[in-house]
Amino acid sequence: MAIEVLRENLKKGLQIVERITGKNLVLPILNNVYLKTEKNSLRLATTDLETAIYHWILAKTDKEQEITVPVKLFSNLLSFLSDQKINLEIKDKILILSGENYKTEIKGLDPKDFPIIPKIEKNEWIEIDPLSFTTSISQVIDFCSTTQVRPELTGVYFFFSEKNVKIVATDSFRLAEKTLNYQTSQGNLKEEKAFILPRSAAREITGIFNESGQKIKIFFTSNQVLVENYFFESETPQTQLISRLIEGEFPNYQDIIPKESKTEILADKSQFLNYLKAASIFAGRGNEVNLKVDAKDKRIEILTENTDVGSTQFTLPAKINGEKTKICFNYKFLLEGISKIKGDEIYIGLNGEDGPGLIKSQEDSSFLYILMPIKPT
Repeated sequence: MAIEVLRENLKKGLQIVERITGKNLVLPILNNVYLKTEKNSLRLATTDLETAIYHWILAKTDKEQEITVPVKLFSNLLSFLSDQKINLEIKDKILILSGENYKTEIKGLDPKDFPIIPKIEKNEWIEIDPLSFTTSISQVIDFCSTTQVRPELTGVYFFFSEKNVKIVATDSFRLAEKTLNYQTSQGNLKEEKAFILPRSAAREITGIFNESGQKIKIFFTSNQVLVENYFFESETPQTQLISRLIEGEFPNYQDIIPKESKTEILADKSQFLNYLKAASIFAGRGNEVNLKVDAKDKRIEILTENTDVGSTQFTLPAKINGEKTKICFNYKFLLEGISKIKGDEIYIGLNGEDGPGLIKSQEDSSFLYILMPIKPT
């Protein structure tokens, strides 16, 4: 008997699992999707040896079968089929798709060669709102380090406590922290949990679970994490992401967050960003932008200079308390941080020309951004 599935469900499932494939030239089987029939369902699985994704779709089957086939080819083919239902058949490492007007054979590889994905013991877990969780990750993920000099900085740090989760990323030049308070979370955490998740896995979580209608569950072990959602009004998993964790100690970043600031600024976010983008046109090779702040004048001066192009200066009215100061930042880092802040007004706390700058929303204290100054060239 053929395996019968809805084309739309199969295509959606392949789009989910193919996200981590197509990058391995040494092991071709890692560019394949593993298909296995189970009771009333078809399981899809992919892995890049660091992260694995499972997805289940409802199907009519009469026996257990398995195969691996190139996932991109399979997914692309479905884009051109219009049948509501797809018939699949597995014969001698060949996947056969058939319908009223077509028959296609896709050569597969031996499913026994597909990497074994370690199972996670579902002992300690927490249930969390998927949209809030994925949105929070998106606010910090771009600030991970992109070099392997310090592997612990290439991932996103999570700290789960009884009332909230702190999500942090840093590349040692800037740092972002998002605090997500639980509203109606459930779980059985025996103690606080902290781990570093690879940036790639964190990004896949935001892409896969951001539109999940129901709560998602996160399961913890010492070296892996599992995130899963469920079929509607069911405890049956629909999608699972399993990822290894990055070994190492995340820096004690709390020590660099200023407890108070010598100069405090409240400014219009939109206008500040607009002037900063305009001033960046004249920035030098080091991407320097200078900020001059004077509480007496109640304004911020944004200055850039390039010996080959010219210079520019913008003046922005602001509420300012504290010391007069001048500081130089990398304008790209400054732009990226402010762009992640929600609300119409931003708070900037400065501590002289050498101290870290603290940037956050005046309306939402759950996100903060720390930026180290640079010495102008």
